[in-house]
Amino acid sequence: MDKKLINFGVSIGQIIFMPGVAIQFFIVSLCIGQSFGTEITIIWIITSIITSTILTIATPPIPGGGLSCYTILFTQLGIPSAGIALVISIELLMDAFLTACNLAFLQTELVLSAKKLNLLDEEKLRK
Repeated sequence: MDKKLINFGVSIGQIIFMPGVAIQFFIVSLCIGQSFGTEITIIWIITSIITSTILTIATPPIPGGGLSCYTILFTQLGIPSAGIALVISIELLMDAFLTACNLAFLQTELVLSAKKLNLLDEEKLRK
């Protein structure tokens, strides 16, 4: 792969490309919302997906950075703030796993982007 693509893609990707966090935001909000008796409708699910996606971009790329976003997510979805106590225990366990997932997704996306842009030397990749 071209060094320019790697340097640009990895540095930007580690900051804003976090698909694992987006999935976690949605699933956690769904589970916590249901456990606290929040009415879950189609509009609620769409709002959760959109808010989770926006918050994924806003999440700081530091350990525990997602915790600051749950307050916004829960307020937007009408989930009681007591659910944040449950999220803290989940977030601390899942943070390392999500970091590994995000980096694996980023590397895969960079290889696919390099192939689309004809910047991938497939012979070196096969060796």
